[in-house]
Amino acid sequence: MTITGINYRFTIFSLMMDHTSEAEIPLAGDDLVMTETIRETYQTLIKKFPLSEDTVARYLGLIDKYGITGWVGKTPAAPVVYDDTNTHTISFLTLKFDDGSSADITFREADAETGKEAAEEFRKLFFDAARDDKKISEETIYPDLKACRNIKEEHGPVVAVETGSSSSGMMMGSNESYYQTVEKIKDKEGYVLVTVKRKRGNGPEVISTEETASDILARVNEISVKENLPGWNYACADPKIPVDTSMIPTDYSSSGWLNIYYDDSLITGCPRAKRTIGEKACKMGGKDVDKTITGMINECVAKSGAKTELPEINPFMDPNMPPFSTAPNPMMGYIGMGMAMGAGAGMDTSNTAATLSESVSNPDGSWDCSCGNKGITGKFCPECGQRRP
Repeated sequence: MTITGINYRFTIFSLMMDHTSEAEIPLAGDDLVMTETIRETYQTLIKKFPLSEDTVARYLGLIDKYGITGWVGKTPAAPVVYDDTNTHTISFLTLKFDDGSSADITFREADAETGKEAAEEFRKLFFDAARDDKKISEETIYPDLKACRNIKEEHGPVVAVETGSSSSGMMMGSNESYYQTVEKIKDKEGYVLVTVKRKRGNGPEVISTEETASDILARVNEISVKENLPGWNYACADPKIPVDTSMIPTDYSSSGWLNIYYDDSLITGCPRAKRTIGEKACKMGGKDVDKTITGMINECVAKSGAKTELPEINPFMDPNMPPFSTAPNPMMGYIGMGMAMGAGAGMDTSNTAATLSESVSNPDGSWDCSCGNKGITGKFCPECGQRRP
């Protein structure tokens, strides 16, 4: 059999992310153009580069040098498992033959030193061929969910699922985050660890953890395989398509997501590879799947009894300050401004200018507000929200 081309993949990964550059590299025929695909969560780049006869010869030379065709069919050694937050790299190769068959190479089919050396040489040659100064063209695309369902990425079993949400606004103490995580417990089959985290404003994060019997991870794994959930990570909304923002408040935002973690220890060496199903994928047709998995997580959390209760926070007082403190709180100025902007709802601001003029600046640099609050050092009065004159 004759090798007619290769598919090369170079992955940078950690416990929180991974990034793969994939290239289709023809080694025979008249159209010798390498196509590189770089997938991100917000866009996909398609770059094309010319392949000179010298570059093709160098690729074929590396295959011969290391006897890579002889690696076909060998069981590769397991990769080194990394359970730290540092980034690591790994390469993969697929050989394509003239009879239409193909063979996957992990560079672990040979001894460790030979495999490492071969992978490094392929990586250097790839990045030399994919230099931007050689680029023929570049195209940015935004895959919809249908296209993402066809993006095949090999992953191990699901070991954790997580829902998260966050909201923020201009009101003091209104920022809030909430996480529900269900993860596998090592050496305890049939049980999962449930963790609930919640935080509001400047208050402390409240955490609750409980163990419970559940088969949720196996059920989510079935859905992941059926729906090809790893590919959903790349669903993108085209920014050129207009979006109606007339009903979106400008002083408040919120977002939610579903994270799925895979044990890729036998693939890349990452025991907790993260994939996110965001709001874009849900809006493109994945809402039912998101709702199903989220419902499973909610049921598992409820069954475990894990829950959090946040202390009540007065939004008009910084929780880090003692009660009745007169220290300046800059956010109070924004709250005061918001009240003034609500004049159309019945607030009388006809004497605003006169009121501000009655405020007094002191020799020591502080100022006294017309509302009676004295010795203020900030730009806004912490009592009424008036701006320094």
